[in-house]
Amino acid sequence: MCGRISLKIPAYLLAEIFGVPIPPELAPRYNIAPTQRTLIIRSNHRGREATLARWGYIPSWRKADEKGPEPINARSESATTSRLFAGAMRARRCVVPASGFYEWQAQGASRSKQPFHIEPAQAHVFALAGLWARWEPLGSTPLDTFTILTCAPNKVMAPIHDRMPVILPPEVIDGWLDPAIDDVDTVAQMLRPAPESTMVARRVSTRVNNPKHDDPMCIEPEAAREGPTPPSQPRAKQEPGPGLWNQHE
Repeated sequence: MCGRISLKIPAYLLAEIFGVPIPPELAPRYNIAPTQRTLIIRSNHRGREATLARWGYIPSWRKADEKGPEPINARSESATTSRLFAGAMRARRCVVPASGFYEWQAQGASRSKQPFHIEPAQAHVFALAGLWARWEPLGSTPLDTFTILTCAPNKVMAPIHDRMPVILPPEVIDGWLDPAIDDVDTVAQMLRPAPESTMVARRVSTRVNNPKHDDPMCIEPEAAREGPTPPSQPRAKQEPGPGLWNQHE
């Protein structure tokens, strides 16, 4: 699962990493929650574009007065055959840039959960695999929405949760965003767990539990408590460059 993300790097650096103009007024975000808008990158008939979209997928065919689920996540293993997501897997794929994502670890028999912020180990940003849709009910303003694809956890994530977001390596991004690739089997091969060496998990405070809190304190590491701790890699010094982890490093 992926229920909160952060995006705190400046617009000019996102533009350099993804090769697309980014709205310069984009503000740092530390606790982006479902139903809120955040940046996605997608392709259209003019090429690649960056835009803001609402987190929580609404299919284009839903009527204005119709209620239904607005999933924030989609299972990568079944998205190609899902009535809700199969069309988007063929033609409406996107990248959701994230400085990190949050996950909550159950604390034994206790009902409490420990939040973690999972960050790139040696890069500026994650490229999360997403699907988008444009909801255009009659008489209403069109609304772009998205969901984040998830997969089985790697060794960093397994002690925290049984799912994690799909993080695309740089060599896959062009294909993921290419509308000419509409074979679902080809697309499905791009969706794999990221190597554990590409990320580090840090305990953070329960401040992040409240979506009204959106400040640097949300991602500040918290002193370790008793209980299982996921393995993590030493955080390397970040240097200006491509900004994304390389699958072959």
